[in-house]
Amino acid sequence: MPSGIQTIDCKGQTLVAGYWNSHVHFMEAKWNGAGQLPAQQLTAQMQDMLTRYGFTSVVDVGSLLQNTLALRRRVVVGEVKGPRILTAGMIIYPKDGIPYYVTESLPPDVVAVVRKMGEAATPADAVRIVDEQLGQGSDIVKLMAVSIMRPNGHLEFKPMPLPVVQAATAEAHSKGKLVFAHPTNMEGIELVLAGHVDVLAHASEEPSKWDSTVARRLKAANVTLIPTLTLFDKDQDFDGILKEIKSYSDIGGQIMFGTDIGFLTDYPSLTKEFDHLAQAGLTFSQILATLTTVPAARLGFGDSTGAIKKGLDADFVLLDGDPAKDNSAFYHVAMTIRQGV
Repeated sequence: MPSGIQTIDCKGQTLVAGYWNSHVHFMEAKWNGAGQLPAQQLTAQMQDMLTRYGFTSVVDVGSLLQNTLALRRRVVVGEVKGPRILTAGMIIYPKDGIPYYVTESLPPDVVAVVRKMGEAATPADAVRIVDEQLGQGSDIVKLMAVSIMRPNGHLEFKPMPLPVVQAATAEAHSKGKLVFAHPTNMEGIELVLAGHVDVLAHASEEPSKWDSTVARRLKAANVTLIPTLTLFDKDQDFDGILKEIKSYSDIGGQIMFGTDIGFLTDYPSLTKEFDHLAQAGLTFSQILATLTTVPAARLGFGDSTGAIKKGLDADFVLLDGDPAKDNSAFYHVAMTIRQGV
């Protein structure tokens, strides 16, 4: 080592590559006006939501694009200390298909913007939205394959027409971009398969219709799964959702870690995701891969992050304890280092 370099005593601790959280949202009101907010405030918000938990790279799968791009620019130039940010920007919804939990949680003016800019009634609409978003700087495309509506208090499912899914995916792929989709149920899984979507942003909420055949079809189509198990851990059929994840892991299906943080706002509770993955049968090495090598490779950053290796970015997480022996060590973070800082 160079003489005089700062050293950190890591006795009893474990150093791993920086984590990826492949399902986040910068949609809380505190991120509004990210281009003008004080840098110190944004750094503190990043620490509160992401970096204190070891996340050095994140994938935002739905937010107002220009605001998230402004936030990313300030991280890139060093004004704000935060993770690498990839973003989908605006989610593409079916026509008149913004889910009730979006319309009921966002301010009316924001919902109006989403309705105007993010709904695709036709394949041409889908192509236009994809081109607009990617042209402005988004990194991926996110589709709402099946929306949950609540007219008159009754839940209804509204699927995106398959030609719309296919048009959006083909356009994104023509530009070298991945497509994520929120499946909701098995109809959404079928749309993902028929539409050649790349990443399931959630597990299916209809585990009774999931079987080994579905898992094999998804793997054959090279679909990556982000479980977001903490989102579902109060559901009556949570055990069935855990079995979905185990069945996909057992056949070698790609899994990436994600928590839906930013939509879910009780940040500390989301550390349960590590325990849920272990509950689903993933081993230490498999969980570590969901956080590091798998997303880095899948999202095109395997040559710069995802491992501790000469020539890669100095993205590290220092853990209290050893997660190979105690799964909870994954979220007992002593220090997060992003590009050596």
